Order: sequence, then structure tokens, then C-alpha cells
Amino acid sequence: MSDYLLSDVHLREDRPERGRRLLRFLGRLDPAADSLLIAGDLCDFWMGSRTPPDRLARDPALAALAGFRAEGGTLSILAGNHDVWLMDFYGDALGAGVVAEPLDVESHGVRLHVVHGHLLGARRRWKALMESRGFFRGFGALPEMVARPMDVALQAKNRRGLPEDERRHLAVYRAYADALPDSVDVAVFGHVHRAVDQPGRPRLIVLGGWQDRLGFLKVDRSGATLHVEGDEAGEASALPIDEPSRASS
Repeated sequence: MSDYLLSDVHLREDRPERGRRLLRFLGRLDPAADSLLIAGDLCDFWMGSRTPPDRLARDPALAALAGFRAEGGTLSILAGNHDVWLMDFYGDALGAGVVAEPLDVESHGVRLHVVHGHLLGARRRWKALMESRGFFRGFGALPEMVARPMDVALQAKNRRGLPEDERRHLAVYRAYADALPDSVDVAVFGHVHRAVDQPGRPRLIVLGGWQDRLGFLKVDRSGATLHVEGDEAGEASALPIDEPSRASS
């Protein structure tokens, strides 16, 4: 019996490898015994805003999540900046329990405090403006010939500012964790796509993104362990993890 946490899968139809990683991961879980918490950005903004709900529900990875839940697995999802407007869909189509952040939960004696991380004050103002329902709907209505260049330009802008963006977010995360009460053992964050495990009181864990690998926190009787795995056999690591990222948040 184990509890799993992950974030920032950023599912997109034009990035099928991300869905394949999630399918591979879900194949390990036992719906009768395991629980899964997704701490934001299960779907990428592009996919969430531009894919009709009926087609979204047929996505293989999302269908597998619905299957895990239908077979008795515990599935909870909190909102990230990319999928904040998909919470009703996650509840209705996947059967997920929609949870609000900050989420305090105890697992096998480990007291966890979970947030996605985008609301803690480190993101740039222009990114906050993009999280409105109006922008979400408007981007979904744009013709492909307009939306695609915008998407490419935004990704390029994110990559250019990535080192400073990560540094700023991680500093904010550490300050946030340090201000938590002593009752918290592990502060868990998403949003930043670099997996991080810092000792301290509390311990700070950033779950990492799924753009070129998969990562998850497993909590069981032995404690809490952060795992990052590549797509090739034997390409895996456990603690400590603090690697340069190749994807933006």
C-alpha cells in the first residue's frame, strides 16, 4: 500500500511521449491499495484550452486515470496554472477528487504540505494574466495558424528566462517551507520542472516535470522517496536530485 504524488505531466496530443510515460507509471499502481495525488498541470494549457471535452476524455492517459479510479483507486487532483479551468472536467470525466491548495495530508506517518507553487509570488505578472478564464477560452478559439506561433513564442520566452525563473521560484519555495509550522515533515511543490530534494525542517521536495522523464514521490512504510526515471531501462535515480531542467514551468 503506497501513496504517490506527481505533477507537471503537461499532456499534449503533439507530445505523445508524455502520455506514454503516464501510462507506464499507472501500470504499476494497484487500484485496490494505492492512491495518487496530482499536484497540478496534468494537462498542458494548449491541450486543455483547444481540445473538446469528449475528445479529451478519450486521450489514452486520461482514460487510464479514469480506469484507475473506476477500479477503486483513490485519485485526487489540485489545480496548476495550466489546468485551473479543467477541474470540473477532471471531476466529471475522470472521477477525481478535486482538492484545494494548500493541502495538508498525512501518509504513513509522514505529514505533507502540498501546493502547486505558482501562487506563492514568484511568477512574472504576464504569466498571471494568462491564467484567467477569458484568456483560456480566447486562446482555445484562435485559429491554428495564430495559436501555434504564439505557443512556440511563449515556449521560447520561457526557455530564455529559465535559469533565473527557477532560481527565483526555489528561493520563494524555501522561504515558504521555512515558515510552515513544525507539524509539517515535507513541503511538496510542483510548477518548477527540475526535481529537487532539499533537507531541512521541513524537507523540501519539488516533484519535477514529465517533459523528458517521469518523476514521482512515493510514500510508504519506509518513508518518502523521490524518484526520477528516464525512458530507457536502468535510467533512474533516487535521492539526492537537483538537476538542470530542459523545460519551463
